Amino acid sequence: MTWVTLQASDDPARPRAVSWDDYRTWLMREWADLLASGCAEAPVQRFLEAHPSLLPGATDDVGPGGHHGATLWSVISQPELQGLGRRRYPDFMWVRRDTASVRPICIEIEDPSKRWFNPGNQTPTAELTEALDQLIEWKVWFSKPENQSIFLKTYASDFTDRTLEPQYVLIYGRDAEFRPGTSLHTDPAYMRAKRNYMRRDNEHFYTFDSLKPIVEAKDYGTVSRSVQGWNLKALPPTFTTHPMMSELFKAVASPELALADVPLIDDDRRAYVAERWEHWRIQVQRDRRDGLTATALGGEGE
Repeated sequence: MTWVTLQASDDPARPRAVSWDDYRTWLMREWADLLASGCAEAPVQRFLEAHPSLLPGATDDVGPGGHHGATLWSVISQPELQGLGRRRYPDFMWVRRDTASVRPICIEIEDPSKRWFNPGNQTPTAELTEALDQLIEWKVWFSKPENQSIFLKTYASDFTDRTLEPQYVLIYGRDAEFRPGTSLHTDPAYMRAKRNYMRRDNEHFYTFDSLKPIVEAKDYGTVSRSVQGWNLKALPPTFTTHPMMSELFKAVASPELALADVPLIDDDRRAYVAERWEHWRIQVQRDRRDGLTATALGGEGE
């Protein structure tokens, strides 16, 4: 069925996205079940790729934010920082902007079962020390002017004149380590305070339990970058197309592979999103040719 030609974007009979409330209820249940299963890091990586609204940094909840929104309307999965080994890449990265700055938010996740501190002597575990060292490596990388130039050309090519202000996020362990009744520490409140004081400049710590979906990110997807260009890995079931997503439509020709794995939506909705994507992609190409900006496109979403 050709939804674009048969049903206008404001037609109430069009196939709708899943409501935020329904999605949030379902997502929190699935997330809790995944964490309770004792899964390792890889399944958590895949789940967060599918549901990026759970990740800190989608809005201005991490650092100064960036009111222009996320680059490509997406989080970037395992982005390359040239010169670092494959295992040293961030697991995720938001690239946010304002009128003066580009703000990468680099996110490291670990196996949720890892502990922050050793019971008994209250010292950081070797796994935590290694994770914190990862953040330092990223800081050193971003401190070099040549790397800053590479980053801007790769991830913010239209904004190479802006300053870089990176933020660093560690998602690690479970909140049970710091709760009376479930903690192995004799003074869990003290250990929570010790954890908080370990944060260095521009660092932000989260446990996996603390992650909650952010409604402002309901339309954000997940992309990755290869030598061929940008690839769309995932979209949430709440996703709706909008002309302000012109950067994403320009970078990704079709969402159909990602749509195949979106939960909670039916085939009519998948077809509708794919056709609206093509509609906006053609519109973006036309308006760019005519010298219009994404803001000038106007119009409602879908």
